Amino acid sequence: MKFLAAAGMSVFCLCGAAGAESANDIAELFGRADAIGDPQISPDGRYLAVECSPELKPSLCIFPLDSAEAPILLPVIQDARLMRHYWANADTLILDIEIFETLQVSSGKEDYAFERAIAFNLTDKKPVMLLKDNRSWVDTNNLVAIDPDDPDKVMFSVVSEVHDKEPGRVRTKNADRFAYYVMKTDLKKGTSRQVDSDGRFVVDAVHAADGKMVAELRYKDIGRGLHSVSITKGNQVLFQRDDVSFNPVSLWGLDTSGNNLIIFLQEGEPYGLHRLSLADGSLAAMETGSAGGTVSPVVDARSLRVVGFEYSGETTEQVFEDPALQSQLAAVRSAMPGASVTLESWTDDRSESVIRVDFPGKPVAYYTFQPGIGALSPLGNKAPHLDDRPLGTIEHISYAARDGLTIPGYLTLPPGKTRDDGPFPLVLLPHGGPEAHDTSTFDWWAQGLAAAGYAVIQPNFRGSTGYGTGFRDAGFGEYGDKMVTDVLDAETWAQAQGLAEAGRTCVVGASYGGYSALMAALHDSAAVQCVVAVNPVTSPFGLLADYRYGSFAVNGMERFLGSGRFDSPAARSSITPVQRVAELKAPVLLIASEEDSTVPIEQSEQLERAAKGVADVTMVRIAGEDHYLRSTRARYDVLSDTLEFLHSHVPAN
Repeated sequence: MKFLAAAGMSVFCLCGAAGAESANDIAELFGRADAIGDPQISPDGRYLAVECSPELKPSLCIFPLDSAEAPILLPVIQDARLMRHYWANADTLILDIEIFETLQVSSGKEDYAFERAIAFNLTDKKPVMLLKDNRSWVDTNNLVAIDPDDPDKVMFSVVSEVHDKEPGRVRTKNADRFAYYVMKTDLKKGTSRQVDSDGRFVVDAVHAADGKMVAELRYKDIGRGLHSVSITKGNQVLFQRDDVSFNPVSLWGLDTSGNNLIIFLQEGEPYGLHRLSLADGSLAAMETGSAGGTVSPVVDARSLRVVGFEYSGETTEQVFEDPALQSQLAAVRSAMPGASVTLESWTDDRSESVIRVDFPGKPVAYYTFQPGIGALSPLGNKAPHLDDRPLGTIEHISYAARDGLTIPGYLTLPPGKTRDDGPFPLVLLPHGGPEAHDTSTFDWWAQGLAAAGYAVIQPNFRGSTGYGTGFRDAGFGEYGDKMVTDVLDAETWAQAQGLAEAGRTCVVGASYGGYSALMAALHDSAAVQCVVAVNPVTSPFGLLADYRYGSFAVNGMERFLGSGRFDSPAARSSITPVQRVAELKAPVLLIASEEDSTVPIEQSEQLERAAKGVADVTMVRIAGEDHYLRSTRARYDVLSDTLEFLHSHVPAN
């Protein structure tokens, strides 16, 4: 393990020079891609595959754990992005990649993000594209089963939309339907054959190890923005809700016994986490752990059983139903007081696991743990080049919104500074989503801004997750209104605390956070001296037009926008920055990724065009990048451009 840690540091550490730091110096330090991430130990414990970035964008490093073999670096795949990786068997990794392409179709040029799976065998070191005989499908990387009795094959599912007017297809009464296929795929050849299917509105399923469907999630659009959703076992209906506007259920998988499904009911009553019996469809409510935290499943990477649950609130907590994993988690927690400790991966026999350790404001670190001998060995952390550098202190805060609602958030001060050193120039940094929340974990953007001398507040405005459904629901109908003024109210609090002074505040954000930054400047031009918006939503109703009317995606966004509030053009314009650009008094820096399939670059281009001659808007494009800014090039550009822009409008000492 000492060899592994040393090898990791030699690959990942590029230490900066001492002395006065420019915006570019800070961007070079804090804008580096994560040195290590998503560590996955092989089923037999012989290898560790980690996301790494020696070539400046996420790639994969494979380290031997029980031999002196040289580590393997998988080169960056040209024109593709690594999204995740996992072990199919003891010597074969599967890499999920995304390929962004602009294609000419009958209606003109359209952008597509194709998702593909690639197998990489450590013996022959030959990458093989899986389901290569089915490339017409956009998404071919949804793993549904790994059969331990047939280690050279895995099962993927593909959902295909069957259109009413497609020749030779059965017409449905109200809307298009979905067909679900299970494809057994050869890891060495990449070819596949169908082993199961269902054309009766199936969009998801739970599978046995051989790929056969155990239970199905069926979805049917019945018109008028309403839907029918059911969980079935063949012809037996286990659960059903009709006439719903929002997706009422998440199907997570089988529990450890194999006799029940784990589902999360996110709309209506009963609400929350439940076991659904495969025998008779009875529901049994489950304890959801820490109050208000967002719950998600912990799924075994190879059996695909739900072995535990993860709760994300102020910190991240795990609870395992698998006793061996719960015992390991408890042992490491006791050795790391004050940290959030979670299990990231483990061997098939549970003899070794990989642990994530997260101290507030510090780069996430990873360890291996061998419970048999009690050995906890370091692997490295996400930013080893910052190990000897003081970082900004992060503090949990709360303040009152103008209507009295308590808004939680986080304050990061410049390194070595305390509240007594204020006031500072202030950056308000609202998160994206908007159904998300910031925590005390290390944030490269916030820490980079703090290193440049700014106090940074990350407000978890109403509508954020992590604080209970009541707090989230308080954001419904407040997309461009109270969700935005909650952000501005952080400035009022900071001034009262002596942390900031009037006339020295900028709002910076990405995605919905970028939209929030633009709307903050429109709400209060006197309070906001500049805006940086990265991959922002500038026309929320235009973004809705990219989805099918009445779909869950549209209905969900309309819930935040406020159903029925925007029947007139004037009402819609009130929360649409692109239509109010002439009112912008603050200078705006737009930064947009050219291959963003989440918030297309057209959203930024519309604002750039509308601003010509009427507002101070500058746009910077990032080539070859998507929405999530995971590469060094993307982070460096965003951070250096942001700091130069801030320094020109709200300089820090």
